[in-house]
Amino acid sequence: MILDLLKRRFLLFRREAVMLWYAFRDRRTPFYLKAASLFAGLYLLSPIDLIPFPVPVLGVIDDLVIVPLLVGFIAKRLPQDVRNTAGGKADNWLKRWFRRPLIAVVVILALLVVVWVALLYLIYRYLAG
Repeated sequence: MILDLLKRRFLLFRREAVMLWYAFRDRRTPFYLKAASLFAGLYLLSPIDLIPFPVPVLGVIDDLVIVPLLVGFIAKRLPQDVRNTAGGKADNWLKRWFRRPLIAVVVILALLVVVWVALLYLIYRYLAG
């Protein structure tokens, strides 16, 4: 039951995330929603979190809860015509590239780890040198 809920929420989140990408590129999307979308992406990639990453479990849960809520919040505020257009494009893109959700989760988490390690390395090099 909980796994079904998590799976449905992940599938909705990935659709909303791709939809925001297409909406970001659409001229009809208001600037404040584009800025909020950019903020959500930067927050996910940023090594600075509301709950620090070294705090066991909570640092990761921070990203797993706040970012999907933020993405859903932004997606619901898109103008209806933009939401329909971007949603259709997102559905087509997901059908083409992500046939297996578990693989998508692994790829996304691996990319986040790579970005995190690269950012931490650059920060370390900057502060140490």
